[in-house]
Amino acid sequence: MPDSLPRPIIAIVSKQRLTGATNGSSAYLLAIARSLTEAGFELHLIQPSPTIAGRSPIVRLSRDMEVFARHAVRGARRIGSRLVFANGPVLRGAVRGVVARGARKMGLTGPTWQDRPAPYSVATPWQAADHAFLREQLAPGTQAIIADYMFCHPAFEAASQGTASAIVMHDLFHAREGGDKDSVALVSREEEVAMLARADSVFAIQQNECDFLARCVPGVEARLVPMPAEPVAAAQPGRSDRVLMVGSNTAPNIEGLRTFLTDAWPTILAAKPTARLQVAGTMNSAFIGEAFPNVDFLGMVDDLAPLYAQAGVVISPLTFGSGLKIKLIEGLAQGKAMVVSSVTLQGVEDVCREAVIRADEGEETAQAIITLLDDPEARSKLATKALMTAQESFSAQAVHGDLRRWAEQLRG
Repeated sequence: MPDSLPRPIIAIVSKQRLTGATNGSSAYLLAIARSLTEAGFELHLIQPSPTIAGRSPIVRLSRDMEVFARHAVRGARRIGSRLVFANGPVLRGAVRGVVARGARKMGLTGPTWQDRPAPYSVATPWQAADHAFLREQLAPGTQAIIADYMFCHPAFEAASQGTASAIVMHDLFHAREGGDKDSVALVSREEEVAMLARADSVFAIQQNECDFLARCVPGVEARLVPMPAEPVAAAQPGRSDRVLMVGSNTAPNIEGLRTFLTDAWPTILAAKPTARLQVAGTMNSAFIGEAFPNVDFLGMVDDLAPLYAQAGVVISPLTFGSGLKIKLIEGLAQGKAMVVSSVTLQGVEDVCREAVIRADEGEETAQAIITLLDDPEARSKLATKALMTAQESFSAQAVHGDLRRWAEQLRG
């Protein structure tokens, strides 16, 4: 399409905290947005609820967000690369969070000092102000509204006749095994099917969930839209004394890491006293005041490439959770030797079986990591298989064909 002609518009409506590819769900949505932009569409991101701020009155946006031609957030003012919220609940939550973290560092316990996380913004009920903001921000002639998570299906009410609707599924919420330990809303199978059925099309991240849609939500068009990888140029065997885990502050990551630290890490240190585990991402906030030998909680890291390059082994020891584990794909694309759990492999077992080592029990996990750290050749071979798997099975060209066909049909 010539640059002089306006591009057709797709609006993505999201109530997740989206600042860049900082976690799996954000990275997945941004990958979809990039593919649709490359297909010739103009992307507008509309976020109708200030709950996305959580307890952070100032939110910094990364350059990943430049994929959106417009970005509107209710209750926020854009100042440069930052969103500034002057919302009362956000400010009060920020103060409570600071006090609670300080108390934990000082060893204070009890209900007075208990940290109360902000609500999971994706699933918060829609307010009249959310609907009004969306109607105000939705550009005339928008060809499709994409709801980020099924909980945003009320956005379709703002659509004019003939506007296509789609839901980015992310995963099956009712099938999550974490129950009330997980950082998501609890919904029944019937509730989930009813919400998914509100869209014309649903984008599923893996085949198992696409099959569920075909069986149980026959009124919608199921589209398989996996997470694409961005493979590095060559495998990276890394150092013989570095283990890496990357993840956000979600219950599956936290529980998985805590189990690993209890059941596997002591055995690894007994065999490899100089080994260090580096933990990147917001998981650190769940371990404030706790110390573990040879473990570095790095928090948010702007550039993960150096950490991946140095790591001898990348781990994903999840014990529950659903959906495609995006950090698995990222590790494969970085050409890393990986030790992962069966839960991490759900949905891609056949594709990834030869590219990673699967281990579920603490001793089994520890021995697999020790072996890889001690054997550079084995580590290099596994890293090479990982990179080849990413290149062959998870590149954007390989996995986004169904999404591109949806875009072509939308354009007509």
